[in-house]
Amino acid sequence: MISTLKLLKHELNMAWKRWQMHRCRMPTGLADSGWALHGLVRSMKPKVCVEIGSAHGFSTCLIGLALHQNLKGHLWAVDPHVINHWSDDNPEDTFQILQRNLRRVGVNDRVSIIRKITTEAIDDLPNKIDFAFIDGDHSYEGAKQDWEIIAPRMNPFGVVVFHDTLWDRNADDPYYKMWRRDGMGVPSLMEELRDAGYPIVTLNQNWGLSMIQAIPDGESLAYLPPSE
Repeated sequence: MISTLKLLKHELNMAWKRWQMHRCRMPTGLADSGWALHGLVRSMKPKVCVEIGSAHGFSTCLIGLALHQNLKGHLWAVDPHVINHWSDDNPEDTFQILQRNLRRVGVNDRVSIIRKITTEAIDDLPNKIDFAFIDGDHSYEGAKQDWEIIAPRMNPFGVVVFHDTLWDRNADDPYYKMWRRDGMGVPSLMEELRDAGYPIVTLNQNWGLSMIQAIPDGESLAYLPPSE
């Protein structure tokens, strides 16, 4: 049981961290949808979180903030942090930037950075995961590979969140059309998973944010006894 004084100190500390988060002004396509990740982690109270694709650390810091406020849980953040032409207008090595932002927001003790691509990081990842956010390789092959690595490790009521799931589904919108890129495969993967019976809820904001439970046909199967 937390005393009133300790709770007050914790909330004041969280207010300071949120202010630091605001001051960092990290470039991201998530925008306000990043707070949906924060809200899910606050609600779910996960012990084990995994992120694929950190870049400057906007989502990393928001998940870390939620874990810090929950007073439990840890995030494994996977990203090679190599220069690429996908994430930002000005491609750069983001490793030190991520480290700096985590320290500035004050959540670095809640995050383990794994500077590798997903296939190289398999042995570094926890075997059981409660919450996962995938925003890494956006090709169909890359996104599917990330899913196939993460999905078998998810706990029955775990949630996997993908970003950019509506990227090429708004082709008639001038803004989306301006930013359209060849090779975007995340929306195709979402359709494939829907057809396979995975429950998916998609938010039509900030290029699409989709939440998936890694059990075909839904959580009710988590209650069924194992087949003999």
